[in-house]
Amino acid sequence: MWFCIESNLNAFLLRILAEYHLKTYQQNLLPEATMRGLLLTFIAFLAVACSKGEAVTLPTRAFNVMPGSMLLEFNNASHFSQVQLIHDTVMGGRSDGMIRAVTEPAGLQFFGNLSLANNGGFASAEFTLAQPVPDRAFNGLQLNVASDGRAYQLRLKTPYIPRGVAYVAEFSSSEALSHYLFQPTAFVAQFRGRRVSNVPPLNFADISHISVMLADKNAGPYSIVLYSIQLTTLQSI
Repeated sequence: MWFCIESNLNAFLLRILAEYHLKTYQQNLLPEATMRGLLLTFIAFLAVACSKGEAVTLPTRAFNVMPGSMLLEFNNASHFSQVQLIHDTVMGGRSDGMIRAVTEPAGLQFFGNLSLANNGGFASAEFTLAQPVPDRAFNGLQLNVASDGRAYQLRLKTPYIPRGVAYVAEFSSSEALSHYLFQPTAFVAQFRGRRVSNVPPLNFADISHISVMLADKNAGPYSIVLYSIQLTTLQSI
């Protein structure tokens, strides 16, 4: 990722300081005064580079992982083994969608056109987890995406619900990179848009598939960039 000191330095330094405090707690590294001195030297280097119009390469990691959490990156093959595009064409509709890689930060863009023709009106991308989620008491989920302002659905599947059923939560997206926080109670079991009863409560540790669907009944182009999902055991989420 490319940064310039005027626009991104504050966020970058806050992240560096937060990571430093965590490492200091865990490993007893350099004293804080020493660390701050090194940061001031680095600031001076950035100022000179930006004043000359030069690009400065900084770490590309976009999201910090909180202790006790699990980060799933949509573009990481070790996190997701496959992605399947499922649109209303399976029922005669005409919506379409594609996936392509993006950078800065790295992610996957899901984009296409939503059509209401032939009683259609949905498009989705479903990701299969490459490995089972650790058996922890995850009580929060953070979705990191940037979108077009339309209302999307986050859909989760586990091995313990009938085929075609998913736990669904809706969110109104933003064009800026945004973080959407969910607890298990935010999800409702549905089958083709209808609420389903007699299914077990959602347990984030049971998730096997994650998908994003657009079905807002508004025809036209759409685009959402999928970065990552973070599962956490922290109550503060």
